[in-house]
Amino acid sequence: MSPIAARKKTIIWMIAAIVLAVSSIALGAGLIVSHNSLTDTRNQLTDTQSALSSTQSTLADTENSLSAAKDTLASTEATLADTQTTLDTTAAALTDTQTTLASTEATLAETQGTLADRETELSATKDNLASTEATLAETQTALNSRDTTLASTKDTLMITQTKLAAVKDTLSTTQNELDTLKASLPAKEYELENTKEALAATEAELAVTQNTLTAAQTELSDTKTSLSATETELTATKDTLAAATTELSDTKTALTATEAELTTTKDSLTAKEAELTTTKDTLTTATTELEATKATLAATEAELTTTQETLADAQAILAASNESLSFAKLNPATRGTDPGIAPSPMASAVRDPSEAVAFLLVTVGTKTYEPIPLLEDGYYRLIHGVCVNIIHVTGTSIEMTDASCADHDCIAQGIVTLENKDTREGGSYIICQQNFVTLRLCTRAELEAEGIVLQ
Repeated sequence: MSPIAARKKTIIWMIAAIVLAVSSIALGAGLIVSHNSLTDTRNQLTDTQSALSSTQSTLADTENSLSAAKDTLASTEATLADTQTTLDTTAAALTDTQTTLASTEATLAETQGTLADRETELSATKDNLASTEATLAETQTALNSRDTTLASTKDTLMITQTKLAAVKDTLSTTQNELDTLKASLPAKEYELENTKEALAATEAELAVTQNTLTAAQTELSDTKTSLSATETELTATKDTLAAATTELSDTKTALTATEAELTTTKDSLTAKEAELTTTKDTLTTATTELEATKATLAATEAELTTTQETLADAQAILAASNESLSFAKLNPATRGTDPGIAPSPMASAVRDPSEAVAFLLVTVGTKTYEPIPLLEDGYYRLIHGVCVNIIHVTGTSIEMTDASCADHDCIAQGIVTLENKDTREGGSYIICQQNFVTLRLCTRAELEAEGIVLQ
């Protein structure tokens, strides 16, 4: 092979090595990021699962509340419809009652007018009765006077007749007196005729007066009967008026109570409508919140699915890294070299592990390996996948001196010794989160107390 071809081949191998190194570095960085993301994702997954469970419970409660609210709304709408029907019926009854009340008031006004007319008529009738009784008294007085005059006239006639008989008896004996009497006889006869005519007229007038008195008595009796009937009718009318007034008062009281009840019903209806509006708004809000919660839940489930897929991928990467785990002690001459280059193991004298007073306990991911007895000063290199950690140990201490992680927080945690492990901030642990590596300094007694059997 020519030198040029060999040089080209060497260059190609160098380029391939550089590409492989860059790929390894990129893969290591990606694995570190994945490791950090995996830790955060695990925590987020736990929180998300708790939140999802809580959200599902809240969603169930919200759906139950929404169902109850819908039932309440339906019941309230039915009650509102019944109340509206009752209100319409009450309003119609109130209208009929008001119409009846107006008719009753008109009838009462008419009855009061009729009663006033009857009272006026009764007063006039009483006045006529009083006048008739006065006229009857005057007529009775005149009649009594006429009776007295008639009796007197009859007595005078009897006396005159007696005198005439005496004159006739003495006529034959007293011719002279007869002649004298003859001269006065026409005047006496004229007087007698006048007296007879007056008597006849008085008797006729007496008959007329008696007829008038009888008619007046009959009219008085009829008037008294009519007056009694009128008084009875007036009493009945007054009773009817009192009953109508009482009924009107009761009707007004009932109307007032009905109006108050109607007002209360209207207020209740208004309150029910306001409550229904509030319930509808609450239902709308609850429905909106439910939809938002469902959307959030769907997004959370999608995010959870993505997170679970990411976690599965990270766990697969971690499992693959654990399968390629390499842990070896370094030669002191090469401990400062690149951790990515595998130096040869250090040859040292074999010592009895029972002499160790301190042990290194290494955990990668979720797997913890057998304790390493710390017998002498030295370095260990831990390789899993693309992750590399360099550990410095003494008989009583451990320290992370180099690592492929990005932030080197594990290096900054410093040294752990048997003297400071109970007082330092991190205790007996050094943790490289990005590389999923945990180092712990333990004593024999601590391991035995935890049930770890030492070889």
